[in-house]
Amino acid sequence: MMKIIKIGFMLSAFTLFLLSCKTTAQTTMINSISYTHTMGRGGSTFINATKDSLESSARGGRMTEFPNFKKKISFKDWQKLISGIDSSLLEKTQSGERRGVYDGPDEIFTIKTSEKEYEFYNVPTESAGYKQLEKLKTELNNLLPQYK
Repeated sequence: MMKIIKIGFMLSAFTLFLLSCKTTAQTTMINSISYTHTMGRGGSTFINATKDSLESSARGGRMTEFPNFKKKISFKDWQKLISGIDSSLLEKTQSGERRGVYDGPDEIFTIKTSEKEYEFYNVPTESAGYKQLEKLKTELNNLLPQYK
């Protein structure tokens, strides 16, 4: 009888331990994702996604083809966007040089989590998070035609 009580106690302690452990992905909640592409004096495009909405806008003369809207985003699309983001990889991602208005285009990613805000400019291809951000950019751009 005592052996059964010990085993039960050990199993419940082990279960409690497992339930209290959380991975980074479980504790870090992504609140918003923004992607801005500036074309120097030619204008800029902006895409912002939250769990509730997808917003797209363009400024400047060369941006007539880019959709301007703010619409409700589906839960499925939001989950697809955030599922590809590894917050531990964001910590290792390095920004590149800012080019500004005269030196050429800039790609700016802003990812806001429950714990921190990340902002990256022109991430170099050799940076740890480059592939993750390129995939995110592609997914954001692919969502635009569905919502405009």
